[in-house]
Amino acid sequence: MRPLRTPMAYLLSTLMKACSVRRSGYMSMRWHSTATWHGPLAISDQLVQQKSTFQAYATRYQAEADAPATFSRLMKITAMPQLLAHIQEVDPRTRRASHAMYAWRLRSSSLISSSLVLGSSNGGEAGAGERLERLLELSNCEDVVLVVFRWYGGVKLGSDRWRCISTVAKEALKRGGFLSGSREASDRARSRNGSRKRGK
Repeated sequence: MRPLRTPMAYLLSTLMKACSVRRSGYMSMRWHSTATWHGPLAISDQLVQQKSTFQAYATRYQAEADAPATFSRLMKITAMPQLLAHIQEVDPRTRRASHAMYAWRLRSSSLISSSLVLGSSNGGEAGAGERLERLLELSNCEDVVLVVFRWYGGVKLGSDRWRCISTVAKEALKRGGFLSGSREASDRARSRNGSRKRGK
């Protein structure tokens, strides 16, 4: 027999579900620290197009001092699985996404040189990884990882899917302060969020 839920438990459960559906404004930059990832996630709003849903996550990542080839391999087998597991822990709904496409643009430094390393995965959406790479490059983003989820709704979108992917990706980057001109707004948001926490 399942235990009866108290009114308070039901209320808390309902509020948690409501708060996890959409994130907007400065509350989209949150410090979700878990065993798999430490650092803030900038989260876009959901974009729905003909029953398909898109949502993006952006975060800062500091590269280790490795050769570019070695570093890219380590990103795919270590850092990205950790980040995806972290996002799934923060938002379990992402486990059911049809596609998880991602890209990174990171500065890898050694004793003798420094270079920007790009990498990506299509996540089953052909060409998506390379498009996210180009977005990071054109936006001059450094030390940033970008993940876009798509929940396929049964209707093929054709080229419209690229617009949807780009829209949510840019929104996550802007909210994280990774785009030029958006960092100041993000810093103000983080400051407000921090002062609210200190006031409690």
